[in-house]
Amino acid sequence: MKRTDFLIVGGSAAGTTAAEVIRGLTPNSSITIITDEPHEEYSRVLLPQYITHKVTRETLFLKKTLWYEENKIELVKGARVVSLDSKTHRLKNERGEEYQFGKLLIAVGGYPLKLSVPGDDLENIHYLRTLEDADRFIETCKSGPSRLRVHPEGSPRGASKKGVIVGGGLVSLDFAEGMKANGIGEVTILVREPYYWAGKLDFDSSRIIKSELEKNGVRVVAGEEVEKFEPIAGLHPVRVVGVVKTKSGKTFGCDVVGVGIGIKSDFSWLEGSGIKIDKAIVTNEYLETSLPDIYAAGDCAQFHDVIFEREHIMGNWANATSQGAAVARTMSGVKTLFESASSYSDTFFEGKYSFLGVTDEKFADEVVERGTFEAGKKTRIFIKTIGGLMRIVGATIINDPAEVSPLTSAVKKKIDISAHYKKLGEPEFNMKDLIA
Repeated sequence: MKRTDFLIVGGSAAGTTAAEVIRGLTPNSSITIITDEPHEEYSRVLLPQYITHKVTRETLFLKKTLWYEENKIELVKGARVVSLDSKTHRLKNERGEEYQFGKLLIAVGGYPLKLSVPGDDLENIHYLRTLEDADRFIETCKSGPSRLRVHPEGSPRGASKKGVIVGGGLVSLDFAEGMKANGIGEVTILVREPYYWAGKLDFDSSRIIKSELEKNGVRVVAGEEVEKFEPIAGLHPVRVVGVVKTKSGKTFGCDVVGVGIGIKSDFSWLEGSGIKIDKAIVTNEYLETSLPDIYAAGDCAQFHDVIFEREHIMGNWANATSQGAAVARTMSGVKTLFESASSYSDTFFEGKYSFLGVTDEKFADEVVERGTFEAGKKTRIFIKTIGGLMRIVGATIINDPAEVSPLTSAVKKKIDISAHYKKLGEPEFNMKDLIA
């Protein structure tokens, strides 16, 4: 059995950041990171740029072997954790290796939800989380001309290759741009909701996203739920996806499929540990779990958010890094409150989008809108009175990046916006006045 002062499960943003901060605060401690991936830390947020060939594979890596050696951090790669005994502070991985820890950080992140329908095991159906996922996707897109199909929806040999994407969210935007960058001529996105990103955006904001996709040769088909995947006939024993069939009876021929329907964390190894789990691992504002000496950070943590005074899960890289740094200080004896407003911005083709704070209409008291579909930009500002203050608690921003910084500051600083409230929806109102 190996003994370590600090054991970290998960070697990505939250876990590696935590290890780095712990090392700085406790120079003589022993630190071990266990990850189920075969690599040192790399940037997941750069994977979309990797599959569009904007960055090289080498530039993805944030840490090299030498960094772990110089910082005396043991990195155990390719080892999935299978059990935790919280009473004895022992943990076991799939190789049978056991670890006795002083303090444990769970930073396992999230995994793509699998679309469980008939044919989901066919080749060329892709998800995007790991470097291997990205490599396989590029290889599929680049693997020569489309195969001769028997199915009438298929394209004949030498014709433009076809791609189908399932799901309406940010991963689908990544897949769309990735397919186009890798030579897929016809790309179709299928969403079961009435419009793209219906769970996050209003109809006009979605129309702006859709318009940008269509401008770049990507078709969006709403109200279609996948019933099954069908293989290309005549390729036995290789079973490769050739058709996506929806519950309405429509069929879409394809050479490659991308699926982006959400993420989840794997907590099966925590069964029987006594750790409180709701939608994720429940923590307080210090990222401490319900059990002593055990902490959680990143996508897998459902923490008490002191900015919005509610339980919250933030699933993005910047948040994972911030939580990793905060929880590391607490684990090292410097108790540190985690106080941060989530923000995420990205681009797709020539479009830009940002999500700030809490964008839940059920949580907000009111939503103020700026911009229009015709103008090609739209901002929705979520307002709630908390502790007697009229505050901005979140925003969705499409194609108006100048509004991101002042709105982010207003959210983080808990600014009372009552003096500006009536002007927020006016096009001429300068958002910088909120924080002046």
